[in-house]
Amino acid sequence: MEKPMKFPQKFSEIDKINYLQRKIILNSVMYYVYNKSFVSDKYFDDISHQLVEMQKSLEKTGKSPRTSTEYGYMMYDFDGSTGFDLYSRLSSRDRDKINQMCEYKLSREISWEKTRKKRWSKT
Repeated sequence: MEKPMKFPQKFSEIDKINYLQRKIILNSVMYYVYNKSFVSDKYFDDISHQLVEMQKSLEKTGKSPRTSTEYGYMMYDFDGSTGFDLYSRLSSRDRDKINQMCEYKLSREISWEKTRKKRWSKT
């Protein structure tokens, strides 16, 4: 598998893992809770497997993804096969935060659709 995500050089390994965990959680919540998808299944699979490999590499350094990363408490045993249960594993604080992010993305999408329709209706 070719790594689909490239990161800025200044990102530490923990930063990269935190970013992928959040990206996977957000896309899972969008798909399973809000019934919206903004990425292809292949892309989701690729970044999921990338995260799994990065978490394994982190463990080899003696650090635990469970305690060293933002969402490690619920992503430590993520195997990349599905994200259907991720929402239910979030703490209530993180669930609220993720919901806010998803709702913001959805509101931006609705706004973009309205703008696009207005532009097309003028032609």
